[in-house]
Amino acid sequence: MKNLLTRGGIEIIAVFIGISGGLWSEKQSELNKIIKSEETALISIKEALVSDSTSVYWIIKSIEKEQENTDLFLKHISKDTVLSEKELNARMWDLAYFQYLVQDKSIYESQIKNAGKKIIQVDSVSAAISNVYDYLYKHLDNIFIMQKELSTKTVEAFTDAGGYMDSKRFSITNSLNIDQSAMFSSSFQNLKFISQLTFHYDTNFFIKRQYERGLKIISSAIESIETYLDSKKWKK
Repeated sequence: MKNLLTRGGIEIIAVFIGISGGLWSEKQSELNKIIKSEETALISIKEALVSDSTSVYWIIKSIEKEQENTDLFLKHISKDTVLSEKELNARMWDLAYFQYLVQDKSIYESQIKNAGKKIIQVDSVSAAISNVYDYLYKHLDNIFIMQKELSTKTVEAFTDAGGYMDSKRFSITNSLNIDQSAMFSSSFQNLKFISQLTFHYDTNFFIKRQYERGLKIISSAIESIETYLDSKKWKK
């Protein structure tokens, strides 16, 4: 009887160990999948952020160039410098266009945000990424709207003042035999246009600061991802 009970106890323990081992193996397998998904997602996110940081860097450079053009316009108007009609026309075209960040959130949304489970295991890394995609990029969407309105209003103020811009494909000056010098002189005496040009110049300082701040946030997220991935390699 004692041997029977002993054998029964051993069998129960064996079954318990088998079940526990199976559960541990299943959990470990799931954990390995999450770790692999995490690494894949982080590498993809890092590549996307590096690309975005490069874009933001050149946007900042573009705004700086735009500021130089606006400053030259204002100096020309105040007689502090003299620009040719060709230079004035080219700089007016520069004010009509602007660079902005074309965002691609597909990797973040598919592999992290909408994954249905926690993919990034370290909260600080997850927070750094979320700060970029859920907050910074939404803010830069608003900055894009500001840039668009600023550019549109500046061009409208110029044309409302009687101004026009020759293009490489069509010259209004030559086709209609218009005195371009007189056109610029007249436009630059229009207070609405001068006010808008001044507003354009001042507002771009704010816009530039937003992109500079954004570049720091993106760079910080990249550094956070790289540090974490390097630490995982060391543990291996």
